[in-house]
Amino acid sequence: MSYLGKEPQYTSFPSESFSGDGTAMSISLDRIPSNAAAALVFIDGIRQDTTAYTIDGSLLTFTDTVASGTDNIQVVILGIIEDAGAMGDETVTVGKLVTTGTASSGTFLRGDMAWTDAQPVGGIAGEDVFFTNEKEINSSYTIPASTNAMSAGPINIASGVTVNLSSGSNWTIA
Repeated sequence: MSYLGKEPQYTSFPSESFSGDGTAMSISLDRIPSNAAAALVFIDGIRQDTTAYTIDGSLLTFTDTVASGTDNIQVVILGIIEDAGAMGDETVTVGKLVTTGTASSGTFLRGDMAWTDAQPVGGIAGEDVFFTNEKEINSSYTIPASTNAMSAGPINIASGVTVNLSSGSNWTIA
């Protein structure tokens, strides 16, 4: 069959069956639904309104008694919460970034995702002798171990902000 656009994709939704015991019972689900509406709950084939149960994590608790029966409760999960995990340190490489220009040891990545030559600002044409920096530090910063940092002073460090020197690092304010 032909389609305009993307061909439809189909999937199945996980389903579990349980046996009622005549009480306002609780059931531990194999999967965690994203919310109560993402779980379709049926008792003896009749869909239950979300007011008939609560879901806390994987625990489904009925607010009223459930008729006794063998596999008379069916729960179909429509939306599942999956833990995608956190990205590990140093897992995003330059090749995965959408940038312009060329990365090298003499460039830095600007906020607009363009690689730019690291160079001083101003001066007479052909004589790049001026470097500029802000006069106030508004965010805490740690100078990495075994590195040097330099700022032109005077420098004001805002209240509650810290500049930490790691082992073997130096900060010069000229």
